[in-house]
Amino acid sequence: MATLDLVALYSRQKKYFEEAYKTGEHGWPVEEPSPFVIDFLRKVSLPGKHLRVLDLGCGEGRHTFLFAQKGWRTVGVDYQPLALERANKIAKQKNIRPGFSFVLGDLSHLPFRFQSFDALVDFGVLHHVPRRDTPHYLKTVISLLKSNGFFLLSCFSVKFKHFPGEKRKRNWLIHRGHYDRFFKKTDFSKIFGNFFSILDIEEERQGSYSFYNVLLRKRDHA
Repeated sequence: MATLDLVALYSRQKKYFEEAYKTGEHGWPVEEPSPFVIDFLRKVSLPGKHLRVLDLGCGEGRHTFLFAQKGWRTVGVDYQPLALERANKIAKQKNIRPGFSFVLGDLSHLPFRFQSFDALVDFGVLHHVPRRDTPHYLKTVISLLKSNGFFLLSCFSVKFKHFPGEKRKRNWLIHRGHYDRFFKKTDFSKIFGNFFSILDIEEERQGSYSFYNVLLRKRDHA
């Protein structure tokens, strides 16, 4: 089996997302936050002031703004300048108060201090990370999150289909120039189980789209 050329893949993938933001024809939510994240903020109360959250792959900022409006000091990071331009435009249009900032960057170059966040959000990054780079992804998440910090994750389920009737023989594919990976419920304990406790997993269906939303908490020793 041929080995994926990750440099070429990431280059194509970046162009794909650039074009998606140019046209606005991408299919993911722009402004409405996920009910899973809303529910987390309603149920979970953390001690202390100035709680900090990092929204990985924040896109147009739907979760960045939600946390900021709940009093968190929020940072949204994305590697697409157009995404951040749109996020700032939405903030201006909706007169969203300060408490958030945006940073241009990706998982390879994140300018944040060790264990500087009380929570991390990833709604759409991990399922575009090739399996070979999963250890780097995990190392990044662990290094940025404080002990007992929360990690909110959403990624494609194996039941996800780009179109009705789509058939796959493996749990990943290259789709329109970008990498998609599809997860089973048991995958999360295999990837994160040594470092995180899994507090909740729910499967969300949107037509032929299917996602796993996962709430994890970092263990003290991680």
